[in-house]
Amino acid sequence: MSKRLVRIASGKLSPMLDQLKTLEINAVLQNGNTLFGKLVSFTADHIVVEDFRSHSHNLRIADIYEIVYDKVQPKKI
Repeated sequence: MSKRLVRIASGKLSPMLDQLKTLEINAVLQNGNTLFGKLVSFTADHIVVEDFRSHSHNLRIADIYEIVYDKVQPKKI
């Protein structure tokens, strides 16, 4: 049985950000909170995640514990 969830630790996140752009991700923060949305943009220190209420969240990469996403993304209708 194959595994569909991919977990990326914050230390390995920087080289993967280009591949994650526009994907639906879960950003798990160091304090235990989780944000779900699309990765809209990123810099060397921050990522911007837009949730499904169209709110943008600017997250410092240092505050992120890990990023979790599903290999099989839902299809657009």
